[in-house]
Amino acid sequence: MTIDQLIPLTDGLSFTACAQTLALDRARITKVSDRAIDLSFRVAGTDYAPRVRLTRQWLAASSFEELVSVVRRVARSAVRC
Repeated sequence: MTIDQLIPLTDGLSFTACAQTLALDRARITKVSDRAIDLSFRVAGTDYAPRVRLTRQWLAASSFEELVSVVRRVARSAVRC
């Protein structure tokens, strides 16, 4: 997976939390260092803006499914029921 593939992946990605289906919106990638990036996004229709730090090495080795799983888990943990 590459950094260029992250934005289209997260914009519009749906997940379930608190018995609702929610979607992610406005993803942003910030370079933290030569080895890591921050991926932040908003949960559409809410004030929640989760963020996750990913190493470039993990990103390069991960599959699409692994990244989707991580992003959904981070988004679910940010939403308070």
